[in-house]
Amino acid sequence: MGSNKAEKKIIPETRVKKSLSERIRDSRPAKVILILMLVLLVCYACYVFGGAREDGLTFLDVLIYNLLALAGNDYEFTGTPGGRILGLIVLSLGVLGLSTITGYISSALVASKLNAERGIRKMQNMKDHIIVCGWKNDIKNLITGILRKNRNLSVSDIILITGADDVKIQALKDDPVLKGLNLLKGDFTEEQTLKNAAIGTAAKVLIVGENGDNLDDELIDSRVFVTALLARNLNSKCHICAQIRTERYRNYLDAQGCAEIIYTEEYTRHILTTSTNYSGMSKVMSSLLDNGDGISVQIEPVTEKWIGRKYSELFDSYKKEKNILLLGILENMGVEKEIKHSILSEAQKSTNYGEIIQRLKTVKSMETNKPLLNPGDDYVIPANSGAIILGVEV
Repeated sequence: MGSNKAEKKIIPETRVKKSLSERIRDSRPAKVILILMLVLLVCYACYVFGGAREDGLTFLDVLIYNLLALAGNDYEFTGTPGGRILGLIVLSLGVLGLSTITGYISSALVASKLNAERGIRKMQNMKDHIIVCGWKNDIKNLITGILRKNRNLSVSDIILITGADDVKIQALKDDPVLKGLNLLKGDFTEEQTLKNAAIGTAAKVLIVGENGDNLDDELIDSRVFVTALLARNLNSKCHICAQIRTERYRNYLDAQGCAEIIYTEEYTRHILTTSTNYSGMSKVMSSLLDNGDGISVQIEPVTEKWIGRKYSELFDSYKKEKNILLLGILENMGVEKEIKHSILSEAQKSTNYGEIIQRLKTVKSMETNKPLLNPGDDYVIPANSGAIILGVEV
């Protein structure tokens, strides 16, 4: 027990020292200052042991005289040629060192001011927020729709990352409905931009791509794909939803385990083809998703007490107790990595090798977020399931 406590104390200290050394190594001003100090030490050695010394004057005198010269005061050198050369070197080093320090301070102040204006510092402290990457002409309606569907969220819980021009961004800032929206101008395909938006602590990431600059669908989707990969790498637990325009990138995202892939062309095609057979189908689909009356299709987790019970029991419970229509079950609901980890953790607790092998096969062939509409009454509800319901939004 004592050794464990000692290890816990040592590890954080080691990490801090390593972090500081890395910062010094990677900092250009720190490198310059270290070099200047080394050259100054060499000059001191030359003064003391190289014959540049004059009686009555020390190296500190030479240093002070030349530092005063930087401030505009008169300066003087030692009488020896070596001492004069040494004074010129010290004076040059002082000018270079002072300009380096003042330049570093100026750049740090400018960067701090810019970050404050952009709200980056505030964004980096956010948790369980939603990040929207990209720009749509109806971006305001998208954000207000997110707020309507997520009653527990406020507009300040949303970060919009976009490369749109300043006029469009300013229009959003001036909109009273979106007051408090966090706007981060930048390229969402870059890792640092996502880190500035606190991707590591985000709950959901919605990637819609950029509609501007006359970009073709392939290029827009490629940027969406890169962003989805970066987001998954920086936060394996966040819920990622990506909107794409081409079939190829839909397959790419599906292969990477993206939780939600919105292929707009597919939905349009389904509605058009179905509308040729059933009159009013487009209105039915719109009503199921959201027609403004507060009733829509929703998904909520199935509580533990219903796991292993029949579908008919859950159906009756929703109808009688909540007046909600149960449409089906969403199997393996959630993030793929977390579900697989949970199944494998349970398998390791078992001593039955046959059961372990079966669970491993299940994980390999498992499809996350698999909808099963209107299953039979005897259907047994599995773990990690969601209830697909039609009712009043909560």
